Amino acid sequence: MRRRRQPMNRHSNDSPNRNPNPNPQAGTEMRLPWNLAELFATPQVTAVSEMDEDDVSALWIEGLPYQGKPTRVFAYYGLPQASKVSASGGKAPAMVLVHGGGGTAFKEWVRIWTHRGYAAIAMDVEGHWPTEKTESGAWPKHAWSGPCRQGEFADYALPVAEQWMYHAVAAVILSHSFLRTQDGVDPGRIGIHGISWGGILTGLVAGVDHRFAFAIPVYGCGYLFEAENQYGRSFTAMPPACAEKIKRLWDPSAYLHRIAIPTLWVHWSDDPHFPLHLFSKSYESARNGLKESVMSIHLDLGHSHAKGWKPQEIYAFADQIALGGVKLPQVIRSYIRDRQAKVVYACDMPVTKAELLHTSDTSSWFDIHWQVSEAHIDPSVQEISAALPENARACFFQMTDERGYVVSSPIRLHG
Repeated sequence: MRRRRQPMNRHSNDSPNRNPNPNPQAGTEMRLPWNLAELFATPQVTAVSEMDEDDVSALWIEGLPYQGKPTRVFAYYGLPQASKVSASGGKAPAMVLVHGGGGTAFKEWVRIWTHRGYAAIAMDVEGHWPTEKTESGAWPKHAWSGPCRQGEFADYALPVAEQWMYHAVAAVILSHSFLRTQDGVDPGRIGIHGISWGGILTGLVAGVDHRFAFAIPVYGCGYLFEAENQYGRSFTAMPPACAEKIKRLWDPSAYLHRIAIPTLWVHWSDDPHFPLHLFSKSYESARNGLKESVMSIHLDLGHSHAKGWKPQEIYAFADQIALGGVKLPQVIRSYIRDRQAKVVYACDMPVTKAELLHTSDTSSWFDIHWQVSEAHIDPSVQEISAALPENARACFFQMTDERGYVVSSPIRLHG
């Protein structure tokens, strides 16, 4: 029988002044726009009992003031059944769930995790609450809302404390602070998981709130100013000084070097919002020597909340960190030499399948046809190799372990 590893417990120091940066070469630490001591304190909450549903409770979390007025953040919160909690002392691991554009606090997302033995909280970061949608198909705004998201950083000219990202990040951290104080929750085994805009927030928050044990961004990434779509155009439309300021404030790339926790990056290869090469670049920027940080690219995933929380690698990774489960395969290094693409890996479960995906045309990362070549697995040295086609301009490996979980190597450019 395979022995289970002991779960990670990072609950050693809640001081917001502790520098989590494992890379001394990362440069001088930036001045954060938030008062972390305030956000790390237990927030005031108010029950919204009329919106409770079976095993999921509704609540208001006191947010940061907006234009001199108090704000609230709506959230759903749930605990697992006692029979599903495997941790000693009866305390469960937990998840902070961050929605993307068009989303809200999804109680079904909370249930996915409580049914797996985790506590979970899902907050709305756009000042909405999940009652009936309006005629336009939007979630309704509530009376205690802060600022709404305006496209892609279109509120850049406002004071920082009036911009949406400032309040959205605060809402995520305050939800985490609430979750940590709940009976039955192990504060040392809490992860953050966000989809699309929630993935952007996850990458940023993981570099700010060092109390998390692991992170799982889906779709959303950093280096948005380099994207040849609405994100990149939003930065181009700003005055240069404003664009530089917003890069430093709200683009996750400014925070990735601060990430000191294992992170799983999950993406769709054909995503129309977050180009694959920038997602891969974000993954590499956030590794910071963390061998357990991995990337999982899916070729037929699609882009939505329900599709974004579907990949089973998400749950395997959470169990790996929070419950001491079997690890996903890990990429130790990948490179191209003498027209041979290679990846050195580590694994708990044997890698049973490997492929090299490559393309001859990188003129548009939103319209790439990936061709597939068979790769050779040498388990004796834990190396995967494949001949690189003559016209290949970019490539990456897909490796699958015997459970069917997929891990991807970083994008490598050639020629």
